[in-house]
Amino acid sequence: MTDARKALADSNNLEDLRHRLDPLDFMAGWNKHEASLWKEPRTAYKPMIWHWEDAKAGLDAAGRLINAEQAERRNLFMVNPVEGNHYASLRTLVTAYQMILPGETARTHRHSPNALRLVLDVADDCYTVVDGVRIDMKPGDVLLTPGMCWHGHGNEGKRPGYWIDFLDVPLVQLIEPMFLDLWEGLQPVDKVTRESEFVFPIEQTSKDLAAAKRDEHGRVRIELDAPSMPTTALIMEKLTSAHHAPPIRSTENQIFAVLSGSGTSRIGHESFRWSRGDVFVAPSWHYVSHKASEDAVLFCVSDRPVHEKLGFLRVEVAATM
Repeated sequence: MTDARKALADSNNLEDLRHRLDPLDFMAGWNKHEASLWKEPRTAYKPMIWHWEDAKAGLDAAGRLINAEQAERRNLFMVNPVEGNHYASLRTLVTAYQMILPGETARTHRHSPNALRLVLDVADDCYTVVDGVRIDMKPGDVLLTPGMCWHGHGNEGKRPGYWIDFLDVPLVQLIEPMFLDLWEGLQPVDKVTRESEFVFPIEQTSKDLAAAKRDEHGRVRIELDAPSMPTTALIMEKLTSAHHAPPIRSTENQIFAVLSGSGTSRIGHESFRWSRGDVFVAPSWHYVSHKASEDAVLFCVSDRPVHEKLGFLRVEVAATM
């Protein structure tokens, strides 16, 4: 018997045993520093909102101070003010505003995390290139860059282009299969089209949303079918001032971007007023409800597929409004 094992065997009381276990990097389950299981989801991440007009002012200033080559991407991440967090918007997701100036390119790269973008304001000839496919952007487009797809951006127009990025980087950081490859410059274009698996054009999205019926909770929404994005669900929801759905909470983490209109959302115990271009987040297990002050469209990116695949998804509707 080793000395360590003999010392354990000779322990006289629980406190003595704990001290003899510590050097072996064991922790007694009856003496945990904090609970490892709890009755319902809890998160340190907070409901938050970031306003587009603030971000635009910051990006325009950055456009004068740093070029795309120096920055790799000229973007402003929306950081949840949780102690020790310097990047994530929610536990598994991050979002950022991005801008590209006329004549610039953002060089091609690829990475393990899945990414997508919602186009806010662009002139003609602002584009992305995904695996050699050039897609010219229009406001309201949703553009996909699935994990390990090469992607870069360019602006041949006469004014800046702005969009909102969404990525599952925090999830990849948690489970650690992170890879990044860099391309020298912009990947050559093999094809130019807006009919691609990498884009949901605003023209079609608008038609589908106009034809959508209310679901069992009274919401008018469509899901963008994106099987190449296995960790995120993409939802477009139409709101009117005459109708709103009951508060709903779920285990998923949700990022909302305002495509058009204005209104107020209640997340947990907090209310947030929003307008076009703003972004707000609902952490797991917070009741969420929206009320439009004028007709509006919200784009939601959530980690629901992860919860579904792992059998963790739970949804609850509030008994009263």
